[in-house]
Amino acid sequence: MSSMAVMVGDRWHKTRSVKGTGEAKIGLGTGDPGAPQRGRAEGRPRAIWRHWQRIPVPGSRNDSQGGTPMKSRSALRRKVLVGLLFLAVAGLFPVVVRAQPTLTVRVRCCLGQTIARALQQGDERKPLVVVVAGTCSENVVIDRADVTLIADPAGGMVNGPDPTADTIRVLADRVTIDGITVMGGRTGIAGAGAGGLIVRNCLVQQTGLTGIALIQGGSGTIDGCTVQDNPGVGVVIGAAAGTVINSLITQNGQSGIVVTDGGSGRIGLTALNALAGNTISNNGSNGVTLLLGSAAFLAGNTISGNGTNPALGRVGIGVFNATAHIIGGNSITGNAGHGIAGRSASLVVGDPIFGLPIVNNINGNGTAGFGGGIFGFVGTSLLIRNATISGNNGFGLILSLRSSAEISGNTIQNTIGPAPNGDGIRLVFGSGLFIDPPPAQPNTVVGNAGFGVNCTDGESSLVNTGLVVLGPPPNALGGVSVACTAF
Repeated sequence: MSSMAVMVGDRWHKTRSVKGTGEAKIGLGTGDPGAPQRGRAEGRPRAIWRHWQRIPVPGSRNDSQGGTPMKSRSALRRKVLVGLLFLAVAGLFPVVVRAQPTLTVRVRCCLGQTIARALQQGDERKPLVVVVAGTCSENVVIDRADVTLIADPAGGMVNGPDPTADTIRVLADRVTIDGITVMGGRTGIAGAGAGGLIVRNCLVQQTGLTGIALIQGGSGTIDGCTVQDNPGVGVVIGAAAGTVINSLITQNGQSGIVVTDGGSGRIGLTALNALAGNTISNNGSNGVTLLLGSAAFLAGNTISGNGTNPALGRVGIGVFNATAHIIGGNSITGNAGHGIAGRSASLVVGDPIFGLPIVNNINGNGTAGFGGGIFGFVGTSLLIRNATISGNNGFGLILSLRSSAEISGNTIQNTIGPAPNGDGIRLVFGSGLFIDPPPAQPNTVVGNAGFGVNCTDGESSLVNTGLVVLGPPPNALGGVSVACTAF
């Protein structure tokens, strides 16, 4: 057996090699090779054994010529780690992810505390809950993710004093605003490019212009809110994706809901395709307006009494250069103009693809003395199934300027209005109507003040007139006018 001193780091260690074995043992040194060494009875720290594994001793297993090289061991460790990572990604190896702790900050507005100051608390990478107690007079900008702004059980309000700025402006993802009353500012709540914004159980009223806006590529859900008494639009979805469910949108100066600039909306339909209808009523302009390449699904809504301002659009649902799927379960009644109106648009009224009821009730519209049930204008295309179109003032269904419709299973009845109004169906200026043959359900057109089906020019045409049930009760001026011909 022989011994020698080896320096590891800044410490000297005494090694002993056993003759004929190629093994080396290291003792814990004090920094001096001549100092006394502690024996095996006093134990060897783990660090020494790690040092021993890394020190290549000639003739030993750590020698690059005789055993496993140190680089090979590192490569083996890397392979093991990569393998474990692959198993974790594949879901075959359990990985525990520790939840980030949530910081809760209470804002007592009556003491001069502010939401803006609360948003600066804690680590901005971790969730934050801000509880608002009382009325805070400030314009708030939320630019950190994972924030919940919630009202105290006794109530919480934010009133924006600056009419040129939004009362609450959200710029970050995964923000929830819950139970807050919002007033003042320009827009009550605006999500600008914010993903996953949730506005829940809020009252948004008496803002400077708009109630709630989802814009600039953001997405969000408005659930269980009341949006009322705003001088502009109740809810705007502009170049964004928005869901509006279980809410009351009423008495706003312009439209109740506007989807525009290529935006997409789910109005009364949850992300799981369940009914969660809204009441959209008594707004100054249209109940729902779709514009400029936008698209929306509508289901389970009550859309009534809209168009209270004679200077504005006055229909229940207006679709202009846009697309609408009016799935079913909608009650579109008592609006000043048409129940549904489209211009250069594509509409499906009664859509079975979702597995929901597809009957829509379009009744009693045209209260201002004009309008009717459904109006297609300037190349609008409609597919209408299983609708009840009853008691409208003007026309049940009117197609104008080369618009077209395919219909099945509808009831169009009791349309009122002095001549020349009152037709169940009217075709104008080269428009066309296709009546689905069996096995589609027949259409019933009865009891209208004018014709059952009336064409006002020689260019308008229809197919399968004989499949329309035209009485009893009869239509006052007859079943199908003589001007109506096949294609």
